[in-house]
Amino acid sequence: VGARLTPLAEFRMPAVNQPKMIALTTDALDQAMDASPGLISATFHRSLDGTRMFNYGQWENEAAFANLEKQPGFSKAAPYWEGLARNEFHLYNVVHVTSA
Repeated sequence: VGARLTPLAEFRMPAVNQPKMIALTTDALDQAMDASPGLISATFHRSLDGTRMFNYGQWENEAAFANLEKQPGFSKAAPYWEGLARNEFHLYNVVHVTSA
């Protein structure tokens, strides 16, 4: 709740590309975690039919997230998923949390 930023991203791809996307995403996230102050967590999910992946991330603030686009593989000009998947993402703020 508050200034934390939550990017939600959907990647769509031919099912044959999903295994490579998983491998590239794992490598890219490992690098991002090491080089991105302010990245709290990133969770990727794969669809059972192989045609999608979904990312739920948590950042301390929007400025921290903006620094990610300066890293190799995360720029709009040359993203790591180029040629494998299409990406659509939107930025959100958490407004309410309920837990058991």
